[in-house]
Amino acid sequence: MAVKFKNNAYTTLSAGINASVTTIPVVSTSLFPTLGASDHMYLSIIGGSYVEIIKVTSFTSTALTCVRDQDGTTGTAADSADRVELRVTTAMLTDAIADSNVDVFKTIEISGQTDVVADSGTDTLTLVATGGTTLTTTADQITIDTPVAGASIGLAIAMSVAL
Repeated sequence: MAVKFKNNAYTTLSAGINASVTTIPVVSTSLFPTLGASDHMYLSIIGGSYVEIIKVTSFTSTALTCVRDQDGTTGTAADSADRVELRVTTAMLTDAIADSNVDVFKTIEISGQTDVVADSGTDTLTLVATGGTTLTTTADQITIDTPVAGASIGLAIAMSVAL
């Protein structure tokens, strides 16, 4: 699920809500970012003496579908005309950082061969040393050592790619 952002996105409630409703009526959603099937955004409902953060998973032109009680806030009854804003929240930043770590590598290129492209966070690159070749790793490096002259050299690389 990707968290979505957009500058200066806001609306107001078109009717009052109770503390547990998950479909929230708003005047308009035209300023909010488009959400794909697995996307979401965090909005703040702002009243005179409260702020509640909600996680919006979809919306129509005048209603938000959401999960209440987000990011340490509690579901609160809110009044018609209360402002609903897309603000930076801890949950939004946490999700964005998690989303940015999905693809550790994107493309493996070998001269003269077809590129292998990682398109999922579950793609796996496997290196297997053969024929006397050894592989050693540190936290940030893989070293490939080939055998001495006269020995057969080998290295197998396999990758499972989700299609």
